[in-house]
Amino acid sequence: MQINEIKEKKQKIIERFGPWTAGSIHLADQIDTFDEPHWDARLRRFVQIAADLAGKPLEKLRVLDLACLEGQYGIEFALHGADVLAIEGREANLEKVHFAKEVLSLDNLELALNDVRNLDEERHGRFDVVLCLGILYHLDAPDVMDFVERISKVCGKISIIDTHISLSDEASYTWKGKTYWGRYGKEHDTDATSEEKLAELWNSLDNPKAFLFTRASLCNLLRHVGFTSVYECLNPYEYHNPNWPLAAEGDRHVVWRDRITLVAIKGRSQPLLSSPITDASPEIDRPERPEYIEQLPCIPGVSRRRSRGLRSRLSRFLPGPVKAVLRRIIQ
Repeated sequence: MQINEIKEKKQKIIERFGPWTAGSIHLADQIDTFDEPHWDARLRRFVQIAADLAGKPLEKLRVLDLACLEGQYGIEFALHGADVLAIEGREANLEKVHFAKEVLSLDNLELALNDVRNLDEERHGRFDVVLCLGILYHLDAPDVMDFVERISKVCGKISIIDTHISLSDEASYTWKGKTYWGRYGKEHDTDATSEEKLAELWNSLDNPKAFLFTRASLCNLLRHVGFTSVYECLNPYEYHNPNWPLAAEGDRHVVWRDRITLVAIKGRSQPLLSSPITDASPEIDRPERPEYIEQLPCIPGVSRRRSRGLRSRLSRFLPGPVKAVLRRIIQ
């Protein structure tokens, strides 16, 4: 496709569906989906996770991109040679993905206009990598639990889950006999029309509220639906470029305290051969409010147990500033 033709088609897409709002995709020489290209560190993170953990080269993977928005992540994997299915519930978003697919000649990228809550193993098959990026916190209970269970059923190896979480356990929901904690967030006004909901490109398709899991409850749910391990990705480091449309202004790193990237592994439960009692014991859910044990320093020349007793007795009588000085001395 010639440069002028790409520009003309891009302009027609914008006139009909509005400008791009998500990832900046490079289409051709000096042409990106955004007129002023910006970068997003998450792109590196998600691709690297798949390359490290999927167990196959990227070009050998079958990848599912759920609620793909304008398609940046699915397109990235397709450019690496993976077979990608991208599902999106809004026509306006999917038309932009269709345009980028055509420009980049990505025959290995399949697009589907559908609600991700309709995900079905019999219909869609199984995938080496499932991308669930920025979607969980838009779904209400029990749909969000059902959706995570559907992800587990279609996942053959790893699911990358990038989501906001709740930092408080102020609300709960019981699903299949298990109770999960978090809070509710607003998605739409209760009297919003279907057209108004569809126009909110960064919100849910229809539900007026959403259930946000706590970190512990989300990890527990992932285990309950069949994932054998759950890891949090800390490197590659993720932060949001201040030039990104939703980031704060300035040149500092912008980090969400309530957003995490988890990698859920679909493996096989392994028997424990050296400890039958451990092998027979049940797995334990992560508690919402665990009691943390702090390893206290020892007083030089005194046993750890006696140090603990001396500190406990001293702390009853000494003022705070004095205790702070002593703590520095005995460290």
